Amino acid sequence: MLLSEAMERFFVFLELEKSAAKNTVEAYESDMRLFSQFFGNGDVQSAHRRQIVAWVELLLEQGYKRSNITRKLVVLNVFFSFLVREKIVPINIIFDIFLPKPQRKIPDTLSLDEIEKILSIPNKNRAHGLRDYAMLELMYGSGLRISELCSLPLQALDFENKFLKIVGKGTKERSVPMGSQSGEALKNYLALGRPHFVKENTGSALFLSNRGKEISRKTFWRILKNYSKLAELTKNTKPHMLRHSFATHLLENGADLRIIQKMLGHENISTTEIYTHVDQRRIRNQYEQFHLRPDLEIG
Repeated sequence: MLLSEAMERFFVFLELEKSAAKNTVEAYESDMRLFSQFFGNGDVQSAHRRQIVAWVELLLEQGYKRSNITRKLVVLNVFFSFLVREKIVPINIIFDIFLPKPQRKIPDTLSLDEIEKILSIPNKNRAHGLRDYAMLELMYGSGLRISELCSLPLQALDFENKFLKIVGKGTKERSVPMGSQSGEALKNYLALGRPHFVKENTGSALFLSNRGKEISRKTFWRILKNYSKLAELTKNTKPHMLRHSFATHLLENGADLRIIQKMLGHENISTTEIYTHVDQRRIRNQYEQFHLRPDLEIG
């Protein structure tokens, strides 16, 4: 079977059988098409591990990060596992090819003071300000991903029980608490802000653009950048920093890691554990700032 045909069957498998998120499928397609540029459109049964090793060496020479290459190998591993399951190839030639696991980068966060500065900027006397303030409050207050925030429908809001119904990665559903400030911001936006954006073709999207459509991630990123600049923050503020800050602030104030995992929608606790390193970094910074002998080794 030609590689192109095997890839198309693989993408259908991801989308229909595995119910992978659109972003995941697109990422897999990108990595597989990069591999196909190296391998060509030959018979996948002729693929050999020496070719994979040569491809990895080429990527390293081209300056790809080891974490990026590792992700591509993971994609190839899933692809060849699929081919074995479908009896297209006899063995998975990827399973024993790996790079040392890169050290996980500690996520950047905003302090509570920086969050408050950003939230103080939107003009709540205007429809745009009400919308922007509600989005910022909700993303930080409930730890949403930017994709979850932008695609949130009206039906997701449960004001009575103060919860949000979120459809996350892989179409997995979870319930997330809605803070009182987020709830108030949403009610004000729904009453006085959203009607300003509604057009004839507007659907059930909660947060709307000027065209009455679901607001895009790019637009929200631009909104956050603008407010961060107006708040005179020196950090390169990105949307995911609000989610990271949500988790970090909860942990700093004693929240259980398993509860944070559930609210974030992480499948594995190891993903959530990265925030313990953020907390440890904060403790170390505080120690070095206030201890009389900061050069003393601890822990």
